[in-house]
Amino acid sequence: MVIETLRREVLGEDDRSDLTGRTSKASQRRRQWIEEAVARGQVEVIDGSGHRARRHPCPGFAEVTRADGTTDPWRTGITLDELDVELRMVRAACYVFIVAMSAMRDSEIQEIERDAIATFFGSPAVTSRKVKNDPARSHQHWWIIEPVAQAIAVAERLSWHPTHIFASITPPRASAEGKRQYGRRGINAASDIDQFIERINSTCGDLGLQAIAPAHVRPHMFRKTMSLIAGREPDAEIALGLQLKHAARRAVSNRSTPAYGQMDASWATEFDRELEFAAARRLVTLLKDRHRGETIAVGPGATRLHAGLDRILTTIDADPQLRAQLADETMMATLLHSQFPELHWGTLNHCLFDALQAECQEGLPDDMRGQGPLLGACQPAKCRNSAITRSHAPIWLAEEKDLVTTLGEKRLAPPRRESIELRLTDVRLITRTFKENGGDL
Repeated sequence: MVIETLRREVLGEDDRSDLTGRTSKASQRRRQWIEEAVARGQVEVIDGSGHRARRHPCPGFAEVTRADGTTDPWRTGITLDELDVELRMVRAACYVFIVAMSAMRDSEIQEIERDAIATFFGSPAVTSRKVKNDPARSHQHWWIIEPVAQAIAVAERLSWHPTHIFASITPPRASAEGKRQYGRRGINAASDIDQFIERINSTCGDLGLQAIAPAHVRPHMFRKTMSLIAGREPDAEIALGLQLKHAARRAVSNRSTPAYGQMDASWATEFDRELEFAAARRLVTLLKDRHRGETIAVGPGATRLHAGLDRILTTIDADPQLRAQLADETMMATLLHSQFPELHWGTLNHCLFDALQAECQEGLPDDMRGQGPLLGACQPAKCRNSAITRSHAPIWLAEEKDLVTTLGEKRLAPPRRESIELRLTDVRLITRTFKENGGDL
């Protein structure tokens, strides 16, 4: 009785089924597979919702801590419909991470093909096609970090498409001629991002995830944000131009990359606050070193940095509750942010920005002062806002060595020699302290 029901319901009593009729070779082939499976008894009676609603066991899934504090496996079972949703979530997560960390355009990410990871000037990179303002759709390289390469590898495994890693998740189907037909390449990134945020927020309590603040999020916003972050690093304009593919236009107009990295007024307040807290969190290690009585910085602003850290430690020592939380980095970051609200973390030094003492503010009109440090005018060896830690030492020592080597050249022009000697004097104001302490502070 079961076999006859399967034949009638699955194969179609009147041969009207598009999938299992007798009108094409592909449907005849499917009909034969079903007949053989029924004959072998490889059948399972399921409810009327169809095979896609059948729940498959998921042993060995990761343990998660839910909102109520209980710990359970992320899943114990999954249906094919649920699997489709989760695969789209993984694909969206890969896309968001890649676009956020690479500063690539949506069109450039959509053009990433299989085996796209390469090395470019000695650093990991991904190859893709530049579409915007490039009729030739030339192949280009974008530098990436290792986690981005991992995200690309995951996206590649998810894709059924023979060439592109971002494509529809639908498996390939056989055509009437027996050829494999693939789904379309490319995804609707805006729709995937919206679905990702909505699903995370609707399931975060059960899956142990943090909710995402509801907002209008689009791919170009990630690129903009990364440009803002990179643009605040010393001498980042050229590297940022190369990564954004603005280098050619920058050579002509010298405006494209700085304009893209310009802070939007609508983002400025919140973005600056996040950067300040990020700098404060990075200061936690220095606070711990200072708690052990170490000298953590040299330079004109070192005394101010030490004094501020000492005030925090005094506050902690005077409060038993704070002293009990000395290992709580979030608490320490909050105290550091309140003590150093204008701290700017840098590659050559850290800036305790005070417009009245800043060398970079000299000569500026009154209405332009106090808007933040000017990286191009920074004088870290002279400015009273500048503090230099042991993490900066290798750069300063390497520069001193290069300057001494350059001065050893006999054909150096007198003006050039004089400028190098002046720079060497400034550099030795810092390196002398490192050397006196055996290369440490």
